[in-house]
Amino acid sequence: MNKTYIKNTAILFVSMAITKIVGALFKIPLANILGGVGMGYFAGAYGLYSPVFALTAAGIPTVMMRITACNISAGRTANALAVRKTAMLLFSAIGFAGSAFIFFFAEPFARYVSCLPESALAVKAIAPAILFCSMASVIRGYHEGRSDIMPSSEAALAEAVSRAVFGLAMSFGVIFYARYRFENGGIVFGVEADSYEQAHNIALPYAAAAAILAVSISELVGLITAVFADKRRSQSADRDFLPIDSRRHTAKRLFTDILPIACSALVMNFVSFIDLVTVTRTLNATALANAEFFERTYADAIASCGGLDALANFVYGSYSGIAMSLFMMIPSFAGMSEKTSLPDISAAWEQKDFDKLSENISTMLNTTSLIGFPACFGALALAEPILTMLYPSRAAEVSVCVMPFIILCTGGGFLFIGTAFFGILQAIGKAYYPLILMSVSILIKLILNPLLISVPQLSITGAALSTVIGYIVMCVGAYVVLRKNIGRKIGLLKAAGVPMTAAAICATTAFLTEKNLSSSMNQPFSTITAVLAGGFVYVILLIFNRLFRIIAIRNNQKQKKFAKPLEK
Repeated sequence: MNKTYIKNTAILFVSMAITKIVGALFKIPLANILGGVGMGYFAGAYGLYSPVFALTAAGIPTVMMRITACNISAGRTANALAVRKTAMLLFSAIGFAGSAFIFFFAEPFARYVSCLPESALAVKAIAPAILFCSMASVIRGYHEGRSDIMPSSEAALAEAVSRAVFGLAMSFGVIFYARYRFENGGIVFGVEADSYEQAHNIALPYAAAAAILAVSISELVGLITAVFADKRRSQSADRDFLPIDSRRHTAKRLFTDILPIACSALVMNFVSFIDLVTVTRTLNATALANAEFFERTYADAIASCGGLDALANFVYGSYSGIAMSLFMMIPSFAGMSEKTSLPDISAAWEQKDFDKLSENISTMLNTTSLIGFPACFGALALAEPILTMLYPSRAAEVSVCVMPFIILCTGGGFLFIGTAFFGILQAIGKAYYPLILMSVSILIKLILNPLLISVPQLSITGAALSTVIGYIVMCVGAYVVLRKNIGRKIGLLKAAGVPMTAAAICATTAFLTEKNLSSSMNQPFSTITAVLAGGFVYVILLIFNRLFRIIAIRNNQKQKKFAKPLEK
């Protein structure tokens, strides 16, 4: 590993760790404030935002990173700057169109597609985020292509902190205002409330919209931070005497490169979109058809949400806002090495240096596995204790989420390894393969979701099962395609074998520790102790493995040294 890679990985790890911790400090208290019903409105706002974001902004960092890296490696620094200027104009216009589309279609989408008319205000509140994110992504992708991840790290951290501060403050402020209005006349947002519970429920759509508005504010803060970070860096280019591509040619290349990535991101976002469209509808029909079973199985949830009719939105909000939200932190942590690895992978591919390409791919998979497997296996082993610790006031929501969360963590390895494969394919200009594989995966989920959710014994767990099956298809297919394209063994087992084995031992240690301590130690101390015990074992195993490798290398060198005189 070169010094630039180590430095960038260290910077990215620290910034990502802080960002994810701050993100957790936003999502976890927010779920405790809004509950299952409010999180349903919150998640519903992403139903329209996610596909529009995928089409307009999701592929910008990858494309800018790859084009910039190729230009820099070829010595065309002036052309890299010209591409950035064209990209800023192009994607700003596209981002504005995306924001306008979300704002004007918020009402019909909330009413007729997501069947959550109360979430319309939240959908409108997230609309400006598309424009701000598109502009910031150009700057971030450009600097990532120059192997400078500081602007991205600074912007991501600023986004996370501002989102947490504004989101929690504004959502709690709405709930506080509703209580104040109830105590001073009983009229809450134009509706007369008869109890605190009713006043709270009336305020939930507005509290969710306030939390969503914080997302738009945070994207603006991220854009401002990226601009200031960009200004601190010299953008002048030495005369390289190489031709600069025309603006028309550059725009065409940007469109050509971003289209398959955008389509892949769109298809990937259909995972949550399919859940939004199918979960509430299927669950509602299944619950009404099997009322006695659901009233017995989901007694606490029904009492919490106010009746069987509201159960579907409650379950969907709990699943998307707690189980899925917490689970998705794992691949986001595991994939943090991609930003530092992909520019080198792209450059090695362009230069036809296949030895360097294989080395970079192996490094990226190893780093991903070192983080992803212990997180997945540990969360799997401590699913219920972790959820109970993080959401102490939401026992009904936790009871709904435990089994889906376990299923998701079981298949988490296929997600973060498959995502790494997708990133590599995109970096070497084969972005259409992820699109095809994700389309197949989504089609499988679209078929399985209603079938599995409609089984009363599975219900929301069926959504998690169909998601994991899609991850397996996606990962296996990406492995086959990548190996065929690079013409060499990927070395997945070598890169991931040790982290996976150590993670399994780590998870077993954490499970046994929590099981033995739960009867004599209260939450959250038993869970925290179990996590620390598992983490300690994992680190020790990695250290011993490193020592054994060093000893083996030295013994091999000694054998070669003594073998040379014998050969003579």
